[in-house]
Amino acid sequence: MSLEGQPPDSDQVFSTAAELFGLLSAPVRLKIVCALSEGEKNVTQLLARVDTTQPNLSQHLSTLYRCGVLARRRVGAQVYYRVASERVALLCQAVREEQARQHIA
Repeated sequence: MSLEGQPPDSDQVFSTAAELFGLLSAPVRLKIVCALSEGEKNVTQLLARVDTTQPNLSQHLSTLYRCGVLARRRVGAQVYYRVASERVALLCQAVREEQARQHIA
């Protein structure tokens, strides 16, 4: 999903953006990314923040990892996840800011 060197109005830019929005269209995935935008977490920590089952969470984490949205590292039996895509982190920040504005208004 690299956009470097692409003009801002190129078809590739819009195609990549649509792919990213499709990937994050599942609310659970968006919640995962927003939780991880606060910092690295393991599966247990994510389960406390995201209302889903462990198998469902693991499936979404795997998808986000394979697509390059998340990075992971293993420490013993624990796997820690973090946001690997700056674009996704910025998108999550924009969603949070919009939510905050709506709650204030």
